Amino acid sequence: MFTLHVTNGDFAAQGLARSGLPGDVLAWRDVLHDGPVPLDDHRPLFYATRARFLAERRWANEADIVQDLLDRDARLDGVRAPDAIVLWFEPDLYDQLQLIQVLSHLWQCPAAERPFISIVPADLLLGALPPEKFRPLYDLRRSITDEDLARGRLAWEAFTSSTPEALLAAVEGFARSIPARTYAADDHERLPHLTAALRRALEEYPDAETGLSRSERQICEALMPGATTLGKLYQMSHHVSESWVWLGDWSFAWYVERLGEGSRPLVTHPNGTRVLAPTSGADARLFWERTVTLTPFGHDVVRARADSVAENGIDRWIGGVRLTNAAHWRWDERTQQPIFREVTP
Repeated sequence: MFTLHVTNGDFAAQGLARSGLPGDVLAWRDVLHDGPVPLDDHRPLFYATRARFLAERRWANEADIVQDLLDRDARLDGVRAPDAIVLWFEPDLYDQLQLIQVLSHLWQCPAAERPFISIVPADLLLGALPPEKFRPLYDLRRSITDEDLARGRLAWEAFTSSTPEALLAAVEGFARSIPARTYAADDHERLPHLTAALRRALEEYPDAETGLSRSERQICEALMPGATTLGKLYQMSHHVSESWVWLGDWSFAWYVERLGEGSRPLVTHPNGTRVLAPTSGADARLFWERTVTLTPFGHDVVRARADSVAENGIDRWIGGVRLTNAAHWRWDERTQQPIFREVTP
C-alpha cells in the first residue's frame, strides 16, 4: 500500500522525509491567510488568482506558481483506494487553512475511490521536530471520517465566501460540535484546532475602532515603547503575542510595508522613509537589521484616536472577501461580530 504524507511546508516535509516512515511527502505550500482565495472547484481560476497575487507580492514567478499548484493537486488527486493519505498539520491559522482546503479536495473524491485518510494528533509545531519524533506521532494517527471531510468542506466554503458571515457561522457551529480544543483533551477528536484558527482569521478584519487587523495592531503596539529592528519586531509582535506562531517572515514583512503606505503612514524608518519588504531572491539580512518606528499618527491609531482605514484607505482580500474604501467589513472585538461599512458618495 502506498502512503502520501501531506504537510504544511518545507521544514516539516524535510523532517518527514528523514523520519524513515514509508511513503512520499507532499508539502502544501500556500499562504492562504493572505490575498484572494476563491473556492477552488474551478481549478484554473484558483491557480490564476493565487499565482497573480503571489507574483505581485514579488514572492515568486507567476508561471512557476501555477505549475507548482498543478503538480501539488495532481499528486493529491492521484492517491486512490486502497492507498493511504496521512495529514500532518499544526494548530495554527496557516496550517488549519491548508488543512480545510485538503479536506475539501478529499471530500470531492468519490467514496468508493477514496483512500484511507488519517491525521496525526499534532498539538505542537512540526517544523522543528527531530526526524525520530515523527514516528511516535504517526503511530497515534486517527482516522478521518466522512463527518470530518464535510466539516472541512463547510469551513473551506465559508472561508472562500464573499462575506465573513458564513465563516462566523462555521466557527460558532464548530464551537458547539467540537468540544475538545486539543488532541490531548480527547482521544478521538480529529479537528480540535479548527475553531480557534478560524476565529483567528476573523480577527484579521479591520478593527471597528482603529481599522487595524490584530496582526497590524500587535506590530504597532510592539513599537509603542520606541524604535526597534524589524527582526526584533517580528519576534515581539508575533511570536510573543500569538498562541501559535503562524505568520511567515515574508508575510510579516509585507504587513509592515503595508503599514507604511498611504498619505499618513503608521510605521516608517526613523528618517521617515518607507519600509520596503525584500523581494524573492534578495539578501534579506539588511531588511531585518534595519530599525523602524511608530509615527505620531500610528500612536493615535493604537490609542483609538484615529482610524487607519478612514485616513489611508484599504484594498485587501481575506479569503473570498474583498475590502475596499467604498465597502468593507470590520471586526468588533467586543461583540465578536463582523460589521459592514459602506461609504455612500
